[in-house]
Amino acid sequence: MKVLHVAETIRGGIATYLNELHPHQRTSLGAGNVHYVIPSGHRTDLVGIEDAEITEFGRSDRGVSGLFRMLVATLRAVHRQQPDVVHLHSSFAGLVLRPFLLLRRKRPRVVYCPHGWAFSRETGRLSHQVTKITEGILAKITDRIICISRDEYKEGVQAGIDPDRLVLVHNGISKHRPLLDTVSAIWPSDKTKVLFIGRLDRQKGYDLLTEAARALEDQVDVRIVGASVIGKYKDEGRALPSNVSLLGWQDRHQIEAQLEKADLVVIPSRWEAFGLVALEAMRAAKPIIAFRIGALPEIVEDGVTGVLCEPTSAAQLAEGFRRALKLDLPAVGQRGYERFRQLYDIEKTHRVLSQVYVDLGRGDHIRSRQQAELQSDSPNNF
Repeated sequence: MKVLHVAETIRGGIATYLNELHPHQRTSLGAGNVHYVIPSGHRTDLVGIEDAEITEFGRSDRGVSGLFRMLVATLRAVHRQQPDVVHLHSSFAGLVLRPFLLLRRKRPRVVYCPHGWAFSRETGRLSHQVTKITEGILAKITDRIICISRDEYKEGVQAGIDPDRLVLVHNGISKHRPLLDTVSAIWPSDKTKVLFIGRLDRQKGYDLLTEAARALEDQVDVRIVGASVIGKYKDEGRALPSNVSLLGWQDRHQIEAQLEKADLVVIPSRWEAFGLVALEAMRAAKPIIAFRIGALPEIVEDGVTGVLCEPTSAAQLAEGFRRALKLDLPAVGQRGYERFRQLYDIEKTHRVLSQVYVDLGRGDHIRSRQQAELQSDSPNNF
């Protein structure tokens, strides 16, 4: 079996998802049978994947020209690779490519992972309805839609998407941490050390974090690993509080070093389909502070492995920090590590996803749903 992964952007969670999955897929499917179509500017985000396994396309923004280049690169890769399955990641790839793949005479099976429904984001009412209708129409020409959390699965059903096309495949990461870049592991501070990892945009709550940090300048020391993916976020240029440091993008080994020194990991997202950063924090035995949104209540147990705040605001995030500072943070982090070991292993993700591919190849529409039930055995924490 050959699988072609396509993404309009991978920086952040999708890159982590692909990096974690690749060794397992390459081993089970064989060298040369897993290929990727990604933006050329994000090539270095894929680690341990050979150039021969990657097709790149130029993209400077999310304009029509970049999406057209993605389309052309994908159709060429499909022609060369002749994949059995084309696995599309995130909304733009799903929107642009599914109609064109339908037109091919020898059509591969199409698997789509939204990594967060477009209609679940903060948008106006009209945009919300248009994206929901569009996803509903495109679902009818998609062989299987991978939902990475219970919350995403539930939202898909509520939006009217046929449950027979939805499969729950929880995200996972390796139990083994990458090597630490010890040069980056210097963080002198007498305050509680807080780490943020992610894009600087409205979704990820960068502005909420800086505002909350400003209210706690004498208690927390915040490091931000990340940058804008496309253009510059409107709040990125604002003066930072004295207790916030902006480090830019770092590689996996540098991030692990920052995690090692941190006392607490913050995920202040306004909406989040899953939040792989939460798993990385738990693997490093670090407590998490986040809002009670999306899949995060499935991952973080309030008061046990971290702190959940609501409603979504800078004031509530600051209050969440105050709650967290009263906890035994190392003990909370250790409980998070045990939860991670039990529930979020990438080998489990790989097994269930592989079964989805196999069932599609057989034309079996029932077994994939049974496999989804096996995958969805983690407890709800709502």
